[in-house]
Amino acid sequence: MTEVAPAAAPESAYSALRHLRRTRQLHRLGNIEWFEAAYRVYLLAIFGGGSVLWISTSVKDGIAAPDTIADVAAHAPTVLGLVVCFALLSGLRGGAQGGPIALEAADVVHVMLSPVDRRRALLRPASQRVRGAMFSSATAGAIAGQLAGRRLPGSLLAWAAGGALFGATAALVWAGSALLAHTLRLPRWVATTAGITALAWQGVAVATDIPGPADRFGSLGLWGWRQHPADLVGVGLSLAAVVAGFLLLRRISLEALARRSALVAQLRFAVTMQDLRTVVLLRRQLNQEQARRHPWLRLRPARSHGFNSTVWRRGWHGLLRFPGTRVVRLAALAATIGVLHGATVRGTTPAMLGSALLCFVLGLEVMEPLSQEVDQPDYNDSYPVERGELMVRHLVAPLVALVPLSLVAAVAAVLTLGGSTRAIAPAAIMALPTLWGGVSGSIVSIVRDAPDPFSSTKQQAFIPPEMAGFSTALRLLLPLVISTLATCTVLLPRAALRNGDSLVGAALRGAVGSLLVIGAVCYWVKVRDRVRVKIRQFMDEGRSQTSAQRQQRSQA
Repeated sequence: MTEVAPAAAPESAYSALRHLRRTRQLHRLGNIEWFEAAYRVYLLAIFGGGSVLWISTSVKDGIAAPDTIADVAAHAPTVLGLVVCFALLSGLRGGAQGGPIALEAADVVHVMLSPVDRRRALLRPASQRVRGAMFSSATAGAIAGQLAGRRLPGSLLAWAAGGALFGATAALVWAGSALLAHTLRLPRWVATTAGITALAWQGVAVATDIPGPADRFGSLGLWGWRQHPADLVGVGLSLAAVVAGFLLLRRISLEALARRSALVAQLRFAVTMQDLRTVVLLRRQLNQEQARRHPWLRLRPARSHGFNSTVWRRGWHGLLRFPGTRVVRLAALAATIGVLHGATVRGTTPAMLGSALLCFVLGLEVMEPLSQEVDQPDYNDSYPVERGELMVRHLVAPLVALVPLSLVAAVAAVLTLGGSTRAIAPAAIMALPTLWGGVSGSIVSIVRDAPDPFSSTKQQAFIPPEMAGFSTALRLLLPLVISTLATCTVLLPRAALRNGDSLVGAALRGAVGSLLVIGAVCYWVKVRDRVRVKIRQFMDEGRSQTSAQRQQRSQA
């Protein structure tokens, strides 16, 4: 496909375009003054940075042992290269599916069809997309770097700077690959094959001593400790990919821009409304990820034809319709959780928070049968069973589906611990209960988003702003706290390892703790509606009694 140069537009057209975008931005932000915006950034930096530093300093992890430091120096660049390969795979697939730019509907309808240079019109939103990705990744890298600097040689400032450089470079890899895949119109299978090939090569490099394609990129993550000028080659290549993508912006697809503009607008609204279920569905639509028309394996109807067998079969058919990309993503999440659990046992306590977050994300993906039931609340009244009982039955198939994923997590944890035979039994004992407990936070989040037939709109309208803010924060943090509570049981084997106690006994205690969390959550799902009905009846009786007392006083 040849690139057609557009007719030259007067400079006044680009001046009008800048003015229109500036006006829309002012209307969207409500004419916020610069000092007010600076004050918000100041508060975010103070409270956000202060919270990160407080959490980091509260974790009293000691300096790593010399053999651990030697392992980090030898293998960390290759392992960190996997992150860059994941970014490459994500960028290639996202670009082949229409990413990474998402314009507003007005830009797609009016600007892209106007006689202006498409590259000049898209340069600003494209640079904003790259800048936002770099800022987010650099911030995450700086946080991870200063955490690593507390256990490895080097200053905290140097580790934070090195982590920020690695994160920004990974973001450039993602953005450059996405822009090139989109503008070069790579077929999806070609982009997926190229990304998986690079990821598999890097994975083989982790398991063996052969060099990987992203070793130089991963070496940037250790610049807080030592600096190799040859690592800057990766930075140069990623910058060159982004510049090449900018030069080819005229080849962008208008159909992809129109589709993404509508989905991104809905996604932003769903994030504002804290509707995680809608966010997950919209992300799948952005990635053009659709369920299979037919399950991988169709189950035979049960002989009993009971309600339990129907729910079981329906749940498994929903799980067996997962596309191959989602299955690979679930396996990657499970493996990463196992690696983080192994890192926690080896002494890196903050890795436990990352495993809790990934368990929460894994639960949002696996609990598809429960989510489908929540998305269709009108059907609940027609079933001969209570809604809570029905939701509990929909948990059985996803929890069983976590069994093979727990094997992946256990193998990854054992490999992270150096392949020691002592780690096999504790990992086998704790893998499945920890995953079950970790996904309990996502169960709470999904069930809580179900329509509440017992809520009162009038009462919600009179909630004080202070209580509304507190309830919003509680709504966001409670599921993550539950997942963290269930995954923190991995600290018990670490304590047993340090004290010379039995690892199997500590693993059994940790497994029991995680099972108690998932059991409590399942029981909450079952009795939630009953408890809310009793609370509502108690409140109504109290209000009626108070009203009767007031009437008696007024008559007296």
